[in-house]
Amino acid sequence: MSVPDQSQELELPDLPPESGLPAGATEAIRTAVHSEFDEVLPYVVEALRRNNAFDEINDRLRAAERRIEARQERPVIVSMHRVLDRIRHFDFDQTIKQALADDVARVLTEAGYEETGRTGEDYDPARHDAFDGRAVDGKALVTKVHTHGLTSFGDVVVRAKVEISPGPAAP
Repeated sequence: MSVPDQSQELELPDLPPESGLPAGATEAIRTAVHSEFDEVLPYVVEALRRNNAFDEINDRLRAAERRIEARQERPVIVSMHRVLDRIRHFDFDQTIKQALADDVARVLTEAGYEETGRTGEDYDPARHDAFDGRAVDGKALVTKVHTHGLTSFGDVVVRAKVEISPGPAAP
């Protein structure tokens, strides 16, 4: 990330004559703002450097770019996820079925996607569609997975279709 060039003129609009300011006040304000800005800028830049803010901002920008790219490919990925689900639900030779499912799952993983929805995990309405069972005080466990979900960079792309139950009682 580059430091702004302090020699560039900051363009401030001329205040209209009806602003009630005396003649030359606009230029005086502009000069004062430039002076204050020039004095403060080096301290701000140093504080950002000292706190690794540039690296953090850069990391955030890269993560945002990855999310944008992921959104562009999302329809293809969702379609591949549906194919994977169909393969898992077909009734044919288990060895071939598992090999196909593993291949498609690996492609999704290599593209930065992760399958969600495992038996025994905590129920999360943002990540799961529960179509059977109930939660007590919003808490439950996944007892059966009908269709796995899909996430990418922390975003839920497809929610898992699951059954839930309240889980064991607290001691």
